[in-house]
Amino acid sequence: MNYYIEVTLMENDQFSPYELWSQLYPQLHLALVEAKNADNKVNIGFSFPQYHFHQDKGVGFIGTKLRLFAESEADLKKLDIRRWLERLEDYVHVTSIREVPNDIKNYAIYKRKQVKTNAQRLARHRVKRGDIGFDEALVRYSNVVTKTNFPYIEMKSLSTSDQQSEKRFKLFIEKQPAEKTKTQVFSTYGLSSVSSVPEF
Repeated sequence: MNYYIEVTLMENDQFSPYELWSQLYPQLHLALVEAKNADNKVNIGFSFPQYHFHQDKGVGFIGTKLRLFAESEADLKKLDIRRWLERLEDYVHVTSIREVPNDIKNYAIYKRKQVKTNAQRLARHRVKRGDIGFDEALVRYSNVVTKTNFPYIEMKSLSTSDQQSEKRFKLFIEKQPAEKTKTQVFSTYGLSSVSSVPEF
């Protein structure tokens, strides 16, 4: 990753950082959806320079900065992130494209941590397959419910068209130290379980 853009959430009286992330991240997601390849992957990865998570206390914070990394300057120009964040221009600062420093020693993987939080929802979904009943599915899924305290961004499902059934979900983000990776493949959330981004 040779180039990056930094997005900073600006302090304001109208929105908390938590609320701003909920406005900002769907726009970033849409930008990456437009940039994805045939395999639904993108070559732009995100980092959260102020991210911290205290495992022992079970608390964390994403911070107020985001970096978008790409191998080439052309990839970031093509993404045209300012266009996607236009309606938030009073609340975020977007830098120009910059070169990643040469002396990077640390890398990290930022990945989505999916958790199964609702046994009834999982059971209803399983019943739709038609192979077991609701009670049996509920028994099976009551043991797989998991929880996490990783920092998250509250998201609204963009695949739901009906306003009445607007679905919200928590996009949990886990950070892991990593070595520099050769592959640079990210999801449409800018996250990856295998590709690292520079830390500085």
